[in-house]
Amino acid sequence: MKRIRNMAVAGCALLLLNQCATQDEVRDLNYQIRAVNQKVDEVRSSTVDQMQKRQASSVSRIDALQNDVMQLQAKMDESEHQGQQSGEQFKESIEGMKIAIDQSLATNERRLKQLEEKLNRLEINIEKMTQTRVREAEIRAREAARRAEDARRKTVVAAEAGGGFIRLTPETRKKQVDSSKKIEAAVTQPSIESQAGSRVMTTPAQSVSGGDLFSQGVALYNSKEYSKAYKTFEQYLSQNPRGDQSAGTLFYMGESLYARGEYDLAILDYQKVISNHAKHKRTPTALLKQGMSFEKLTDHETAKIIYKKLISEYPDSAEATTAEQQLTRLQ
Repeated sequence: MKRIRNMAVAGCALLLLNQCATQDEVRDLNYQIRAVNQKVDEVRSSTVDQMQKRQASSVSRIDALQNDVMQLQAKMDESEHQGQQSGEQFKESIEGMKIAIDQSLATNERRLKQLEEKLNRLEINIEKMTQTRVREAEIRAREAARRAEDARRKTVVAAEAGGGFIRLTPETRKKQVDSSKKIEAAVTQPSIESQAGSRVMTTPAQSVSGGDLFSQGVALYNSKEYSKAYKTFEQYLSQNPRGDQSAGTLFYMGESLYARGEYDLAILDYQKVISNHAKHKRTPTALLKQGMSFEKLTDHETAKIIYKKLISEYPDSAEATTAEQQLTRLQ
């Protein structure tokens, strides 16, 4: 704009200097100069207004941006504060959980120790009970043998005095038990047949091989002849006390007693399987049947302890599943 004005002034000056311009030309030139000045003012006014408007708009946008930035900063501060609070709360929760877990572990360890002590006491009591019953059985067996021998001698004496002869035949069997195995010794009750002539004594049956005895015992057990099965297994065990079938023989002896309802004696044979053959395949079943025997004797607390022992020592066995069902039923 200044350039245009300067050019106009320079033109006017040039005309004056040349003295070639007329008065009308001077008026026209003045008119043009005013028009140019007017246009310059208009341009200046419009440009300033636009610039002011743009400046005002920019200022408004800057204010809005500043407000947004302040809001974002406030949200970030609030989020950071909440994050710190959450972190502290999480740490407190973790510490509380650790304390609770430690307390629970300590309580469980105390309970486990108490259970182990109870189990040890129970095993000691069972062993003592076993030894007591064994001693009582030995005493009863010796007494029965003594009475039978007295009766036999009296019968012989009576027969000799009468001049005839006698035949002794086995009629009953008594039980004899020691600390290592149970033996049912044959005890004869004499019967007298008076005949003229000489004295005749019966002879024992011909012996059978050990393997055949075990098979015979199993066959008798399957035929539900439990008394005969027990005697056959007992005879086999006396001939093969450390054989491969000793654990199975003891187990079948316990089963025969269990089937006859002699649960207290069955417990003893099952215990021999458990104590002397811990890794045998029959041992979990022996534990289960021992627990069931205590149930039959209405000793439910001991039965529970045995079931728990079975579940603990043989967790993957089918007998452990049955023991869990028995425990559920007893609770």
